Amino acid sequence: MRAGNCEVCGRRTAKYVCQECWRRVCQICLDPHTWLCSDCYNKLRQEVPTLARETPEGPIWLTPFKLFLLGFLLIFAGTVLMIIAAVFLEASIGAVIWVLPFPPIFFGAGPHPYPIWLFILAVALTILGITLFLVFRRQRS
Repeated sequence: MRAGNCEVCGRRTAKYVCQECWRRVCQICLDPHTWLCSDCYNKLRQEVPTLARETPEGPIWLTPFKLFLLGFLLIFAGTVLMIIAAVFLEASIGAVIWVLPFPPIFFGAGPHPYPIWLFILAVALTILGITLFLVFRRQRS
C-alpha cells in the first residue's frame, strides 16, 4: 500500500484502511475497535439503535442488585426469627456452617444449643470431605 494523506482529514499520513468504505485513514480518524473511519462509524451509530443504559427506575444494573439485597434481607430476617423463636419458646436450634476446606462451625440457641444430631452431621460431613479430597487427589496424579 502506498502511503498518502488521510482521506478523511487530509492532514496526517494514512496507515490504515476503513473496513466499510476502503478509504485510507490515519490513526486519529480510525476507530480501533471496529476498524471503521470516523465517517462510517458515525453513520453506523446513527443506523443502529443503542441499548438503553437507563430505565425509568434507574440504571440497568440496579434491578439485579435490588433482588440480591432483597434475598439477603429475607434470609437475615428468617435467621433472626428462628433465633427469637428458639429463645422465647425454650426450644433448641442449631446449625452447621461448613465451607471447604475449613472445619465446620457450630452455633445454636436455646437450653440445649448443640443437639446430638448436629455433632453427628458435622462428623459425617468431615469424613465425607476428607474422603472426597483423597479420592480426587489420587485421580489427578
